[in-house]
Amino acid sequence: MARDKLKGYQDSYAQRMQIYGLQRGIEGSKAKHINTGQYYREFYVKNESLKGEIEDLQEQKEATREEVRHVYDMKDEARDKFLAMDEYVRRKDNELTIIETKLRQAKQDYEPYKAQEELNRIHELFPMIKEKLRIAKLCPKIGFTIAAVKQLLRGITLSIASGKLYSSEYRQYFEVKDTQVKIEKEPDNSDKLRLAINGMDVVDWFRQKYKEFQKSIGINIKPMQNAIIRTKE
Repeated sequence: MARDKLKGYQDSYAQRMQIYGLQRGIEGSKAKHINTGQYYREFYVKNESLKGEIEDLQEQKEATREEVRHVYDMKDEARDKFLAMDEYVRRKDNELTIIETKLRQAKQDYEPYKAQEELNRIHELFPMIKEKLRIAKLCPKIGFTIAAVKQLLRGITLSIASGKLYSSEYRQYFEVKDTQVKIEKEPDNSDKLRLAINGMDVVDWFRQKYKEFQKSIGINIKPMQNAIIRTKE
């Protein structure tokens, strides 16, 4: 068959087959027809090549899976380490809190002792300060104002025209009139001070006033005579 006529058949056939999606080959193409044996040989080579690529991809897939598994293992290990470290830190924080609490408590417990030690040292260096503090603590309980206590501590003698002083021992007030009050040293111990009322120790003065009160209401306390005092040997 002539080449031109064969080409015409191909053109007309391609036109009719266009509705089915068939396209005509390229005109003037240098492609050559291959026989069935060659086609299968080339197909086999391509198939073997694809098998190799598939195997490579499969190996890459397994390697990737191993890497992912390793990453997950590392993640779990890192999580466990983090949890262990977090637990360790929290435990140490608790221990530190306990120690700080004990230190604060120890400091609070020591403060009174420290203050007492300092006070004892002051009393040793200045013994009269302790005595003055004792007198200063006693005076307000008897009935003296803070201003009066300050004057007494400065060595001033207070003159009381009239008034009342309270005795916690006898739980009552006693009247004072034309009374002199001052702080002075004990007659028999120069390291001790006393609050003197009209030259008498305040304790003796209250005792005398109480006896006068008892006498005023008709109570006479006679001293015991011929009393026998027995002591255990």
